[in-house]
Amino acid sequence: MSRPSDTGRIPVSDASSTSPPVPSRERSNSPAPHLPHVPHVRYASQPIIDRTGRVVATELLFRWNGDDGPVGPELGAHATAAVLSNALIDGALLTSATAAEHPLGDLLVNMDGRTLMGPIAEAMTPDVGVIELLETVEVDTALMRRIEDLHGRGYRFALDDIVSLDDPRWALAPWAQFAKIDMLGLAPLALRALIRHAHQLGLAVIAEKVDDDEAHQRALRAGADFFQGYGIARPATVAVPALPETDARVVAQLLQLAASGACAATLAMVAGLHPSLVARLLRVQEIHAAQSVATSESLAELLASLPRPVLVAWLSVFGLAAIHGREHQLSALLREELAQGQRRLKEQGRVRSPTDADRASFYMCRQLLRMRLRQGGRNGPSAAAKPVVRRAGPLETPRL
Repeated sequence: MSRPSDTGRIPVSDASSTSPPVPSRERSNSPAPHLPHVPHVRYASQPIIDRTGRVVATELLFRWNGDDGPVGPELGAHATAAVLSNALIDGALLTSATAAEHPLGDLLVNMDGRTLMGPIAEAMTPDVGVIELLETVEVDTALMRRIEDLHGRGYRFALDDIVSLDDPRWALAPWAQFAKIDMLGLAPLALRALIRHAHQLGLAVIAEKVDDDEAHQRALRAGADFFQGYGIARPATVAVPALPETDARVVAQLLQLAASGACAATLAMVAGLHPSLVARLLRVQEIHAAQSVATSESLAELLASLPRPVLVAWLSVFGLAAIHGREHQLSALLREELAQGQRRLKEQGRVRSPTDADRASFYMCRQLLRMRLRQGGRNGPSAAAKPVVRRAGPLETPRL
């Protein structure tokens, strides 16, 4: 976890985990005079190494898209959604071939208590990485049940910013795998006591805020398993071309339908009219159902390939982080070109059923996205599965 003064810090709050307003500074079409149009979205990453110096994990950190201003306490869910959307969807971090040049390992993403209790948490599936439980998480029965349920389905957790033996989050150790111990201001004896306690509970220790070689050596001697901080590597801010914005009303409608159990064909009828949303769903499938990418011939098949909680999670993410106004004209152009293509097919009598319409729209969406999103250096979603190259080595709890 970065310093409290670091703009990558994700503060927590009582903000709703599903629908807090997106701050105006995140919108590229904001009327605020100090905000230029920015066609990119941003996030930051900071590596975590093991005792041999190998990169085994990467923490993703929130960055404002338009500037480097401070992060307010109301951003809990929005910040988490923005990190996931900007890095994994717009940035294709887990599915881009260029990731092979920069080992990532598991991804660590911060969550406050309300975000954890909401649908967004389901996007952090075990193959993606680890949920960091922030220091202001209030441990109660409901939260423990939620963590126990997710843990039972393979989800992984780290206790973030541990600085004392009386932290109430130690009660979550039966379902966590890691303890991140904040080294700033910790005396050597206190550091050793915390690491020993974590190991006794079966948790691997990530020493964070390792600011220099002396701190690194101190953490090594104290028995830490993994290391993160300015002395290892500073957070690197990444700007990636933004996918075209999504329509807030469409995302809200689709989220309501998906959460209520509507079938994939019904969902496809709504989503299939909006290529910018299809672009995002294609990338979600690449992350969570890569084995189905090459065989999906319709949007309904794509949607059916995704576990429903994962689909609901990403629609919740898009409702917070993808209604940003970027590439608005391109989004409108893609919709119009898709509508024209659909009209031509109907006039030619080539669409005789809803299934025909879905398959034709899905094919046209993919073609339009390849053609349009590659203009100006943008990479559209692939029609075939891309190799997942993110693993630099597993971030695992070592045998003690």
